[in-house]
Amino acid sequence: MQFNVSPQAKRNALTFCGLAVLLFALLVFLHLVRDDIPVGVTVVLGATSGIFLLLGIGKVIEPPVSLVITEDGIRYLHRRGQWQIRWENIIRYDVPRVNRVLELEDAPFLGFRLYQVEEVLDDISPRLASALLFEQRQLLTMALRHQAPEREDYTPYFDIPDSYISPNGTVYKGLIGVFGKRMEQMRELLGYDLYVSSNALDRDIYDFKAHLQKLQASRT
Repeated sequence: MQFNVSPQAKRNALTFCGLAVLLFALLVFLHLVRDDIPVGVTVVLGATSGIFLLLGIGKVIEPPVSLVITEDGIRYLHRRGQWQIRWENIIRYDVPRVNRVLELEDAPFLGFRLYQVEEVLDDISPRLASALLFEQRQLLTMALRHQAPEREDYTPYFDIPDSYISPNGTVYKGLIGVFGKRMEQMRELLGYDLYVSSNALDRDIYDFKAHLQKLQASRT
């Protein structure tokens, strides 16, 4: 069994690049036919074109496959590296939720809670750890705002020491140590260690969860 996931986010790469080219062409055309184009119009069109181009390029350079699911486990692919987890190491997976007043709000991620975080920390590269720390900063902020609103000092969540001692006593240093501590913090706040953005999935996040459960069950 092998199932490859092609992220939805990558599908719009050419669209963003095309819009960037069209806007830039429009800007050039306007300046060719008129000499009195307002500076504001030039700035807005130029900036929008640049933003669309950056978004398009960012999507183009992403791997065509974001997740590879096999009988052995799940492998996550990122342009900065990869991590993988065995089915036997997964306690559970679900969509994390945060408390918002009198209701719960879904976070746009699929979370995985693990028996042994060391399996990930021993395998992940510093480059990927750094990228995920940056990309999941918004998720951390969301979790702190709604799960720990009574805290007065959030410094420990953003000024993380570069040394982490895992549950089995292994010491991790540098970016891997920071990532290990962040995994511990996210488990405390949301209940999960690893997170995959909904942008990396090929369908609605709840549909993907159900499909993942079917794939897991098909192993036996």
